[in-house]
Amino acid sequence: MSKPGISCAFLLAAPLAAALACGPSYDDRTIKTADDRIREQEELAYQEELRQRNKPKTGGGELLETERPGAFDEKQAELEFQRATRSAETCPEVVMGENMPSGKTSVTVTFALDGSVASATIPPPFEDTRLGNCVLNAYQALIVPPYSGERKVITWDVNLEKKAPAEGDKPGKKKK
Repeated sequence: MSKPGISCAFLLAAPLAAALACGPSYDDRTIKTADDRIREQEELAYQEELRQRNKPKTGGGELLETERPGAFDEKQAELEFQRATRSAETCPEVVMGENMPSGKTSVTVTFALDGSVASATIPPPFEDTRLGNCVLNAYQALIVPPYSGERKVITWDVNLEKKAPAEGDKPGKKKK
């Protein structure tokens, strides 16, 4: 007569041992050689070096004169705002719906020192509407060169009146 404790332990241990014995299967396409691992590590090191090289330097070390961010680039900002405004002014044709506000308004954009947009706001009646969000998306994509000093805040006018179709334009047809 067998002991019940041994048979239960065997029943529990046998599947576990079988599962561990099988393990993951490898073939010639998934096994990494030493050279593959070295290439992978070199690629990771190269990517990290690029990230470090492109990251704005802060504190700690002395920056060369050419590496220091200068003043806010007003001309570049104006070009970027003009581009974003062309995009934003298409929002009334893209975002449709009943009771959609329209008219002229302004957008206030705050730039971070790295040149990205820290925040963008639009006043009522456009605030928290699909049209307002469309407009804000256009302005939040702005990027100017990094600069030093304090955050720059710019208020920019935008016309959100739905444009009447030009003569010869029919809804649903594209010009050739």
